[in-house]
Amino acid sequence: MNKHLLIVLALLIIVIFAFEPEDGGIASIETKHFDNGEISFDYPDTWNKTNGTGSNVVSFTDANGLNVKVFRLRTPPNYDLARRLNLDASGTIDENFLLVSEENITINGTAAYKRDYNVTGKNGTRQRREVWIKRNNLIYSIILTAPGGVNGNSLNVLVSSLKINDSNADPKYSGWAEIVMPDINARWKFCSWSLNTPGAVYHIPHSYFPGERGQMGLLGHRTTRHAPFLHINKLKPGNRIIINDFLTQKRYIYQVTSNDDVRWGVKWNDIDYQASEEPQLLLVTCHPPGFTSAALIVHSRLVEVEPLN
Repeated sequence: MNKHLLIVLALLIIVIFAFEPEDGGIASIETKHFDNGEISFDYPDTWNKTNGTGSNVVSFTDANGLNVKVFRLRTPPNYDLARRLNLDASGTIDENFLLVSEENITINGTAAYKRDYNVTGKNGTRQRREVWIKRNNLIYSIILTAPGGVNGNSLNVLVSSLKINDSNADPKYSGWAEIVMPDINARWKFCSWSLNTPGAVYHIPHSYFPGERGQMGLLGHRTTRHAPFLHINKLKPGNRIIINDFLTQKRYIYQVTSNDDVRWGVKWNDIDYQASEEPQLLLVTCHPPGFTSAALIVHSRLVEVEPLN
C-alpha cells in the first residue's frame, strides 16, 4: 500500500477517536420519558426522578451526586429574559459563583440560552449548567449541577427531546421571588401585579431585577396588608437582606448600607431607579407609619451570590 495513503488512514483514525462523543454519544444512552401534558422530554435511565414542588416541575439525582431540576414560572412585567441573562451580575460580583461560558442556542425553533458556572461552596466546587427558554409569558429552565463536571451528552438527551405544549401551559400567577430579613425575622413573597396584595411586597416594575447592575425597588406597606415593612427602620448597616429568586434559581445576598433616607413629599412611584456600577436594593415604605407624607428608604448593596438549592 502506498506510504502516503497509510499516513492518511492513520490520521483519519486518530481524528475519529479524538472526536468520539463522550460516553459513546447520545445514541448509546438508555432513556426514560417524562410527560406532564405541558412539558415532555427523555432523560437517562441512570437518573432517579423525584417529585417537584411549586414551580419545580420535576427533579432528578444520580449515584454520582448529580442534581437536575426542571422549572417553569410566569414572568413578571418588564421581564426580558435575554436582557436579564446579559445583565446578571453573578460571576463578576462573587468569585465563588463564576460565569465561565455562555451560548445562545435554539430549542424547537425558539431562542434559548445556555450558561455554565463554577460554584464554590463548603463542599468544594461544583459545575452548574443552566438552559433557559421563554415561551409566551412563561420561562422554562433546566438547572444541572454536578461535583465532577457536567456530562454534556446526558443533558443533551433532555434538551434535544424537550417539547412544550403551549395549549396545556398554565399561565397562572406564581410568586417569582421572596425576601428574607433575618435580623427582623421577616420573610415575604414578591408580587408584581398589585401593590396591595396581602402578605407580599411589591416589586416595582420599572426598577431593576435581583443581581442586575441597577437599583431594584421593593415596596411594602407599613401598617396595612400584613405590614411587611413595619420594622425595616430597625435594619442596621451590615445586616443581610436575602432575595431568593426562583426565576434565576439564585440567592442574592445584599448588605444594608443605610436606613435613614427619608424623602418628604415623595411617593414610591416618584423615585427614579437608576443604573449603578454595583447591584443595589431599595426597600421603600411610607413615613411616618400610617401616613404617606414621606418615603422611608433602606439602601443595600449586593455582596454575594449563591445557588438556590
